Amino acid sequence: MRKDAIENIIKIVKCLKEAEEGWLWITEIGRRCNLHHKTVARLVDSHLTMFTDQQMMEPFNVRMIRLKPGIEINSIFRHLTIMQKLKGTKT
Repeated sequence: MRKDAIENIIKIVKCLKEAEEGWLWITEIGRRCNLHHKTVARLVDSHLTMFTDQQMMEPFNVRMIRLKPGIEINSIFRHLTIMQKLKGTKT
């Protein structure tokens, strides 16, 4: 995983944590983190699906995201570190 991707994931996680159990949509997360909304969607889909709740608002086609209750930021970072190390090893 590239260093800038890790930095962007950290920004997204901190933004979701600051929302205090509130729902945010992809565009709002991008605005708060100063990232493109497609970058936010890609990183959430590829690295943060197990830590987030997602809900679709059908008439508007908007995806709402929040951190799952009880998730600690340090556990997310620990998971990302372990996944990075596993991807670096070849079996």
